[in-house]
Amino acid sequence: MDNPARDDILRGMALDCDILIVGGGLNGPCLALALSQAGLTSTVIDALPAETRDADTFDGRSYALALASARLLQAIGIWDAVKANAQPMHEIKASDGRAGEGPSPFFLHFERDELEEGPMGYMLEDRFLRQALLARMESDPNVTHLPRAKVVAQDISGPASVTLEDGRVLTGQLLVGADGRQSGTGARAGIKRLGWDYGQTALVCSLAHDLPHHGIAHQFFMPAGPLAILPLPGNRCSIVWSETHARAAEINALDDGAYLDILRPRFGDFLGDIRLAGKRFTYPLNLTISERFV
Repeated sequence: MDNPARDDILRGMALDCDILIVGGGLNGPCLALALSQAGLTSTVIDALPAETRDADTFDGRSYALALASARLLQAIGIWDAVKANAQPMHEIKASDGRAGEGPSPFFLHFERDELEEGPMGYMLEDRFLRQALLARMESDPNVTHLPRAKVVAQDISGPASVTLEDGRVLTGQLLVGADGRQSGTGARAGIKRLGWDYGQTALVCSLAHDLPHHGIAHQFFMPAGPLAILPLPGNRCSIVWSETHARAAEINALDDGAYLDILRPRFGDFLGDIRLAGKRFTYPLNLTISERFV
C-alpha cells in the first residue's frame, strides 16, 4: 500500500543505504551480494568480529548445496572462489540398521544420471564459503560490512532505522533480519516463533579414510538417530552423527581414540580405516520457525 507521507520522508533525507541487513552469518552476506547485482546498496550488521568468522575453526559443519544453490553462488560472484574445495555428489544412498550389524540390504538410491545437468549437488565446508563471502563483501562497493556491531533497537515508523550498541543510528528503506533462530530483529518486531527440541545433539567432525568415496553421500538411520557420511575433496568426509543429548555429551567428553572406537561400529569399514581430520563439534537439534516473516 502506498504511503505518500513516508515517501516524502524518504525523499527528503539521506539514507545510509537501501537495505539494512542484521546478521553476518551466511544468509545476510548472500542477500547483500545478490542485492548488489540489482544496484542496491546494503549494510550488513554483524555482531561477531570478522576474524572470528574468518577462522578455520569457527564452524565445523559442511553444507550440501543443491544445483540451485551453486547457481546462486555463481550469480553473486562466489562460486569461482569455492569450487576447487567443493566435492560433487554423484550418488546418495539412504538405509537403516543398527550399529555393528551393518545397513539393511534395502535402501533408497539416487544418482546423477537422473539429472541432465551434472552432479546432484556439492559438499562444501563452512570455512571456505564463509571466507569467500567475507572477501567478496569487502570488494563490493555496494556492500558495507560492519563487524562487532550489535543492534539494540529498531524503528520502522519512518525510514527503517537501527540503533547500535555504540549509539550509532543507521537508516535504510528496508530492514531485514538475517540474525538466526533467536533473531533479535524478529523479537523486536513482535514476531513469535514456533518449534520444539528433537532431544538429539549432532556430533560433527571431518574424517580421513583409506579408500575413495567416489562422491557418494550416505545416510544411515539408527534407533538413536541418523549418521550422515558426506563426501569431501580427497579421501575425506564430513559426518553428522545424531545421538540423544545425554549420550552425545558422554561421547563428546571422550578423547579422540575412544570417540572413534564408538563411531567405527556405526560407520563401518566400507571406506577402510578412519581418522579424525580436524576439530570435533556438537550442535543441539531443534526446529524453530517464525509465525510470520513480515
